Amino acid sequence: MSLLRVILIAMATLLLATGQGAAQGVVFANSDPLVTIHSNFTGQAVTLFGNIEPSGIADPAAPMDVIVLVRGPASDRIVRVQERQFGIMLNTAYAVYRRLPGYFAVLSSRPIEEIVEPEILADPRMSLSGIANQAMQQGNAGRFTPELVRLMRNSGLFTHNPRGVSFLSPTTFAARVVLPAAVPNGTFVAHALVVQNGEITAQATSRFIVRTEGFERFLANAARNHPFLYGLAAIAIAIGTGWLGGVLFRR
Repeated sequence: MSLLRVILIAMATLLLATGQGAAQGVVFANSDPLVTIHSNFTGQAVTLFGNIEPSGIADPAAPMDVIVLVRGPASDRIVRVQERQFGIMLNTAYAVYRRLPGYFAVLSSRPIEEIVEPEILADPRMSLSGIANQAMQQGNAGRFTPELVRLMRNSGLFTHNPRGVSFLSPTTFAARVVLPAAVPNGTFVAHALVVQNGEITAQATSRFIVRTEGFERFLANAARNHPFLYGLAAIAIAIGTGWLGGVLFRR
């Protein structure tokens, strides 16, 4: 789908939604309600669009900025540190994170520290490290959280783009969310926050789903729902492949 077509579809969606719910201050939609993962999936970009209704915010004349927070499905994670002891690499310490988002992105029209008041900036939901520290249940945050954030950023699962939101008009904005190849399956929730004079004056939410399709989905479901049978099948396939290879090469 071309970028122009995506923009036209999103703008039509925004216009329809605006007519139905302008009182909320901002209308928010996305270009891809469903992102499907196949064997050749290397990542995908989802475009989020918003339209700010001046009649729905406190001060229509004040300059506006937008922050977009995208949060993926949560899961538990254990982060371990390995150190060499007596010539052997051993796990010496670990940290437990409960319900840590498998994907988290912060995008804004300007650097966040220039947009919001310090008390809003201190909200743990506004930063990558804050999200991680909020999820930590056991361990040393000062030691483990920076490393966790680094690993997630290197995988493209944690992102922060201070110029990731652009205004298409004085009241219409767009944000491009890049999903990496390792993106988890599940529902993604995007929050759009309209900021004026350092305060959040309007907000809206949009959702999209990431789902594995085809044979890959069958394998994932089998491994999750029937692990014993899946393991037996994997062993049988490995033995059969080895035997067949031996027969072919013997000839």
